[in-house]
Amino acid sequence: MPIASLVLGGVAFLFMIGGFFLTAVPIAGSILSFGAPLLSLTGIVLGGMAMSRAKQEGGTNGVALAGLILNIVAFLLSLAVALTCGLCNACLTAGEMNRQNNPSGTSPGDALGQQLGQSLAANMNRISVSMKLSAIKMSCTSDPSGAGAMQQFHPSVAGQYQAVACQVDQPLVDAIGRGCSDGVRPCSEAAVVAGTADASRVTALGLDANQCYSYVSGTAKVIGCRDAASNQFQLVHLENPTGVM
Repeated sequence: MPIASLVLGGVAFLFMIGGFFLTAVPIAGSILSFGAPLLSLTGIVLGGMAMSRAKQEGGTNGVALAGLILNIVAFLLSLAVALTCGLCNACLTAGEMNRQNNPSGTSPGDALGQQLGQSLAANMNRISVSMKLSAIKMSCTSDPSGAGAMQQFHPSVAGQYQAVACQVDQPLVDAIGRGCSDGVRPCSEAAVVAGTADASRVTALGLDANQCYSYVSGTAKVIGCRDAASNQFQLVHLENPTGVM
């Protein structure tokens, strides 16, 4: 039981990380996000039982204690992921299943749920976009030509943005990583690309516009997409990086 507790704690952490990064992937994100706290809760029970048995038998309980602590930490963190990324993914999953089951249209309630899920996904993916921009900024410190930053972009469009990549600065990173609801500047408005003028930009690359998100701050705009085939998140558009507000 002590070893099982440790293993469950480790798997719960993997599920939690997977649930976070697969927020925009229907079904898989929900399974991982909600599975993590269940696994860690089971690990807590096993760890507690192992400690109790060790105490009764006069044996050592170091492994059981480590498993218990690991699972408690995993449970607290994974619960936070489940209540944010998991719920967001559940909305996306529900919308996708309804679309498949009812291709002729959706009810107002279904459409509202799908819209809410997409909005949450756009905001959750701020982290992925900010990380990409931070990587570009760091790369440009050692390579001002911007060539090293191209790996952060979709291969089909990377060459188009080499000239402006090294204009990415900290205000842009901060703006993309922060919504405007709290009034703190710089900030950006996030939206799913589907149904906007930018939809053709991403569909031309063979990407699903529902898995692409735009972030606008002043005249600056960044678009990032998750490629369902490779499960990679990449930038597909960078516009006026110094125009944040």
